[in-house]
Amino acid sequence: MRSFAAAVALASLPAGAVAQTQVELSVGGGIGSSFTRRAPFALDGRTYGGPYRTCPEGTPAGRCLQGGATDLTFALESHYSSLAVVGLEARRGVGGPFLAGAGVLGGLALRSQRILRADTGEVVDGRPVATQELVDAADSHSFSSTNGVGALAYLHAGLRWERGFESRTTMGYRSSGTRAFVEAGGGLLAAVPGGGDAGIGHPLGIHVAGGLVFKRTSAHPLTLSLRYVQALGKRDEATLVASRQSWAVIQVGLLSGR
Repeated sequence: MRSFAAAVALASLPAGAVAQTQVELSVGGGIGSSFTRRAPFALDGRTYGGPYRTCPEGTPAGRCLQGGATDLTFALESHYSSLAVVGLEARRGVGGPFLAGAGVLGGLALRSQRILRADTGEVVDGRPVATQELVDAADSHSFSSTNGVGALAYLHAGLRWERGFESRTTMGYRSSGTRAFVEAGGGLLAAVPGGGDAGIGHPLGIHVAGGLVFKRTSAHPLTLSLRYVQALGKRDEATLVASRQSWAVIQVGLLSGR
């Protein structure tokens, strides 16, 4: 009889009383992507092509190899390791502890670059000779220096599972003011730091996140989360020697609508 009365009481509630809605605004920071680009590329007003010969022009290739004067190639390494982000998400309960949501994560990352040089292990006739001026210019950029910023924009949707905690008291169980959550989803990377120069375009991405929600009696709840975003798709080996197309950020947010 009691269970029947409880079912009637629940059925009499309006739909809005059962559904959960959330809007979260967050800020944070983390580490971002990195790319190592093959030549040709430009840096500080100079274009690096190649590969280049280091052996004097007209010298037979066999003699160059015997002397260890193999051809030289350059690559441009770009790191976006200091990332600041802002996030905005909206969610709605879809049953039980699950919420479906969508949002955007955007930010700026400081860019540091350096030029890498390597021997090709071969000597090919007809290649241009590396001038001392070119080698000196490359050597002056052999250490990383900050020289710009890159933009990140991730449009995403996901499913969140959220669970509260209870503590036992003399009066029974009492709900805790702290909740834990995990989330998974995917979306579109509308902007990738360094993506234009690396030729990766606007790839799809996936993400996972986890964190805590701290309820406060006189203010909106606070959130603390760790989010990892990974771009999908393989790198273009004709353009890139290596790449890390992922981002990890820690965010602190303000939650409303609970």
